Amino acid sequence: MEAGADEFFCGIEPIEWRRKFRDFSINQRSTHANFTRLIDLEKAIIRAHSLKAKVHVAINAFFYSEEQYKNAILIIKEVLRRGADGIIFADLGLLINVPASLLQGKHTIIGTDMVIFNRQAASFCKRLGAKRIVIPRSITIDELKDVVTNAGDMEYEVFIIHDLCFFEDGFCAYCKEASGMPKKQARLRKKVYLFSASRLMARGFEGGCRSRFSCLKVSLNTHKRIETMRNFHFWTNKHIDGCGACALYDFKKLGIKAVKVLDRNFPTQEKIRATMFIRKSLDFLKDTQISKDDYMQKCRELFKKTFGSKCDKYDCYYPSVFR
Repeated sequence: MEAGADEFFCGIEPIEWRRKFRDFSINQRSTHANFTRLIDLEKAIIRAHSLKAKVHVAINAFFYSEEQYKNAILIIKEVLRRGADGIIFADLGLLINVPASLLQGKHTIIGTDMVIFNRQAASFCKRLGAKRIVIPRSITIDELKDVVTNAGDMEYEVFIIHDLCFFEDGFCAYCKEASGMPKKQARLRKKVYLFSASRLMARGFEGGCRSRFSCLKVSLNTHKRIETMRNFHFWTNKHIDGCGACALYDFKKLGIKAVKVLDRNFPTQEKIRATMFIRKSLDFLKDTQISKDDYMQKCRELFKKTFGSKCDKYDCYYPSVFR
């Protein structure tokens, strides 16, 4: 709270869930990134409320089995009974199966993994009782304007620092797990042809963008290899980077309700440092006469002072701000 946060999000995965469903996480995070006892979550909620902060709990796997639906709903009921202010959903099936009375007066949040790309999807979620939508990290500021200005009375939340990824969260379990691609499909692609070079481990460990890939250049004329294969990772240490502070200027004008500091797996001290940086960036906007250029310059200077390195456009969540 002293760093500037006024909301918290967290996960709960009771030990009983892990014993029953083994490696299938209730919220796409390993046990060490979650509360495992409801009593500990309740203590955290009480502490946060004493500091006038809200707590949202992620129950946001991509999908569940019939038996898991029943268990997830029981956990949601217990989490809300212990004072949580809202639930973050990613699976539409879970959302529509939770009794509306259970969510009455609570924040029903559509997580980024439900991939809300347009106003129609936002309106659809609103009809299902959603109060807030977490915008996918791949969406541009211009695309965001279209969603926000046309979806009516709805809160919006955006990612703002850490854990930047080139891929779309909501498709993470699907779009990068093939072990190969038929040659016919390769001919329809651009010159660079990508495919997974290794079998992936269980989802949530070495999946998606952390996998080993191979890059192969193929001639568009002959469809034959024109260069030796090169192995690479999309992310090494850079996966912990990413900042979108310069876009806060635009987000304020759009009326964005919340900005999210990631990641649950990060050391507490790093979360505090990033939160303080974002809070100070927001404080620059208290000057209602500040220009966008001046604001961005202040953010870049603050970034270097806080993290000890220059702002890198390559690691920007919203690079269109530099246009």
